[in-house]
Amino acid sequence: MKISVAMIVKNEEEMLARCLDSVQEADEIVVCDTGSEDRTIEVAKRYTDKVFTDFKWVDHFGKARQHSKDKCTGDWIVTIDADEYLDCSFSHVREVIEEADKEGYFFVDVIMTAEGDKGTNTFPRIYKNVPEITWHGPAHNYLRYNGKKTHRNYPSDIVTHYGYSPAHKKDPNRTLRILKRAVKSGPELTRERYYLAREYYYRKDWAWCMYHLEEYIKRTDFISERNDAHMLKAYCLSGLGRYDEAVDSAWQALKYNANFKEAFRFIAKHMRGTNSVAWNSFADIADDSDVLFKRDCTPVPMDMKFEHIVLFENILEAYKKVDVLEWGSGYSTRYFTQFMDKKGIKYTWKSMEHDKKWFGRVKLFGLEDVELVCADKDSKEYLKPKGKYDVIFVDGRNRVKCLKHAHKILKKGGVVLLHDAQRERYKEGFDDYEYMIIQGPPDLFIGESKL
Repeated sequence: MKISVAMIVKNEEEMLARCLDSVQEADEIVVCDTGSEDRTIEVAKRYTDKVFTDFKWVDHFGKARQHSKDKCTGDWIVTIDADEYLDCSFSHVREVIEEADKEGYFFVDVIMTAEGDKGTNTFPRIYKNVPEITWHGPAHNYLRYNGKKTHRNYPSDIVTHYGYSPAHKKDPNRTLRILKRAVKSGPELTRERYYLAREYYYRKDWAWCMYHLEEYIKRTDFISERNDAHMLKAYCLSGLGRYDEAVDSAWQALKYNANFKEAFRFIAKHMRGTNSVAWNSFADIADDSDVLFKRDCTPVPMDMKFEHIVLFENILEAYKKVDVLEWGSGYSTRYFTQFMDKKGIKYTWKSMEHDKKWFGRVKLFGLEDVELVCADKDSKEYLKPKGKYDVIFVDGRNRVKCLKHAHKILKKGGVVLLHDAQRERYKEGFDDYEYMIIQGPPDLFIGESKL
């Protein structure tokens, strides 16, 4: 069985070699250049003699994809972009295709994963080279099967990583331009309008994004995509400060897919106390089945600003091994230990909690490498834990007393962080530190002991 790789490229000299390295064992590599001004063609010719420059770019990805398909002579075609690469051997791809072909499939699904593990989705990027399968769509192009036989997509474990090509900076509004033109000339279009809304979403243009989402929702019967549209609309409404409506929109996404993890997380973020905990518990068991785009929705520490989360991450990342003490167990415990696990940072983490009910909830997180301690907030066990620590995070009860003890158990060069540091009653706890307050507004104290 002959397998072709089909590509369309433009100004991809920085990314192309990595991509082609991952597919070089294919029987045929077809590269259609659409007008490069750099060394893209030169790089491509190192891997294949089938480099074509005869396609004139007309702001239509579907037509360019079809042109590359028409050049292929293989029995099956793998489509990949220059800023992507396979995360498996091509021999494994061949095995999957052979199995799919034997079972009579026309398409093979590929798991598309963003670099940095920020989200995944699944698309049929491998397909049988038959005339009945054609490319469509000016942007966010897609395959259509025009034959009489029924077909299903073959589910595979093939993973392709994708990033952001520097070539996009040369024409950053290309996709927006193409989709605006398509929707203007065809107001009845649904898929194009959905992706046009996403372009406005990326630009945080909430009003225009929401307008096109609402128009899309009126017209579509594609449930997975419609659910995602409700989810994006929820973010728009939240961005406009219309929080009750935002939660209602997220609920619309859940109504037709009770496994939509991101929707549960969104609602939890807009709730307080035990209500938030309950919604997050639903998210913990949701499996994202039938979700079109699986965005990263790791629950972040409640009430911590984004810049302070990043600051805490940077502090932890400065260590190869770090000993951490935390007053106040919760989502911070899970979030930052998972962060260190991903980064390969060795650590010990001791977490102090006074609320028995909440302590029971945190235990369900299954954090095997965390020492969880439940003790009365006025007890010696809670206020004066033993040990020496590089980083101490104070976000529990009796914070002043905790701060006064923290500087005594802080290692030389260690750091204490206090959440909500702007509260007047906490100032007494700052006396034993050389400290600074992070501005904007000042709500995180960072202290180094004077001792």
